[in-house]
Amino acid sequence: MANRGPAYGLSAEVQKKIEDQYDVKLEQECKDWISAILMEPFPEDSTFHEALKDGTILCRVMNVICPGSIKKVNTSKMAFKIMENTNFFLTAGVEQLGIPKSELFQTVDLYEGTNMTQVLWGLTAVARYARRKNKDLPALGPDLSARNERNFDEATLNKGQSIVGMQAGGFKGANQEGMTFGRPRAL
Repeated sequence: MANRGPAYGLSAEVQKKIEDQYDVKLEQECKDWISAILMEPFPEDSTFHEALKDGTILCRVMNVICPGSIKKVNTSKMAFKIMENTNFFLTAGVEQLGIPKSELFQTVDLYEGTNMTQVLWGLTAVARYARRKNKDLPALGPDLSARNERNFDEATLNKGQSIVGMQAGGFKGANQEGMTFGRPRAL
């Protein structure tokens, strides 16, 4: 962890909002999902943050989802090697699964434990995009929606052109006809 003192003012308010959003139920669902992916129990002797901090579990998860996506998993306990594992996981998620970076967490969120809510949301994003790639994987939260394109023929499209929306003001809808207030303005 970084040597940071307590937060004050706006920083304290932001940190409190982040902590208030943390969902213990979602944490348990993420633990169960990781256990199902790795086919082994989640480490019970440490907290969720401590178990994921070194990035080795995350790298193993990504290698199950996308075999060979992470070539080398660092086992060193040096800070930059630990953060490199997490970065490998995030990069593989973006490149192999097509996850937008905005749906994932930042390496420092997990390493320092400052935004574990975003880590949970990032794991659910990985699960969603992994299920898109392979429906046999266990689910965590809802699946991604599928594209549902509609192709209308020319006659149907032309029919839509002739309809006047109520916002355009028509003769059948409400209008200001006959509405007068007081006297007219004398110029």
